[in-house]
Amino acid sequence: MQWSRKKVVVATSLIVLSASVIAGCSSSSSSDDTGANRTDPGVSLTPGIGTNANNNGKKFLFVEMQDMASGADVTIVPTGKPMVVNFWFSTCAPCVRELPALSEAAEKYGDTVQFIGVNPNDSREVAQAFLKNLDVMLASYIDDGDQVSAVEVGTFPTTFFLNAEGVIVKMQAGELTPEDIEKILKEDLGVTT
Repeated sequence: MQWSRKKVVVATSLIVLSASVIAGCSSSSSSDDTGANRTDPGVSLTPGIGTNANNNGKKFLFVEMQDMASGADVTIVPTGKPMVVNFWFSTCAPCVRELPALSEAAEKYGDTVQFIGVNPNDSREVAQAFLKNLDVMLASYIDDGDQVSAVEVGTFPTTFFLNAEGVIVKMQAGELTPEDIEKILKEDLGVTT
């Protein structure tokens, strides 16, 4: 086989291109990479699918939702005491596991902390039946997506801990244990029993 100069240039270009593609694929992140393990300080993550915005220090923006108990459209108004706002839905396994812990905390701290649940996924009837089945006593609201968007929630469950002025002190993505709730209430919000 005789190689012409043109064939050598084309073959070399293809080899370089293939090596670049292979190197790029091996060093790129998977589609489910949140960037938590990245060490490159030049990488800046912005909220998107599968992430929550870091809103710590910002006022929690409440929008109109449907009260699960009455069916009325309401906008939550902070009552001057700390607040815990949990985003959940019935087919979210970690949500199911943490709801009883939130319900117990709401019963224990109900006089000093306001607890609410926000469900952006289920119908009012499904959500009510679900909470009743779990014996969860937590004031809950149905969100048409506006509340989730307002505070930029991308993963479930997500829980916001607000101070008495409605400012986000801590946002916790993922399942909370009873110990987590106690610790955050005491250490981050200064709540005592």
